[in-house]
Amino acid sequence: MIILTKKKFIYVIGFIILFIFLYMTIGYSINSSNQNRDKTIQTTALPVNNKVIILDAGHGIPDERGTKQ
Repeated sequence: MIILTKKKFIYVIGFIILFIFLYMTIGYSINSSNQNRDKTIQTTALPVNNKVIILDAGHGIPDERGTKQ
């Protein structure tokens, strides 16, 4: 026979509510991450003929080799 006092009953209800809250939060997080992954972005490729494309990373730091301060 299990005897539940008022204090134990409140603890049990609190644990159940906490479990339901965590279950819903994790389920929503997994569902929203799956929706973000399924999005696609339509792109187009333009033909490049007799052109040179140079990409400069830069990194936001000025080149210190050739400059005098």
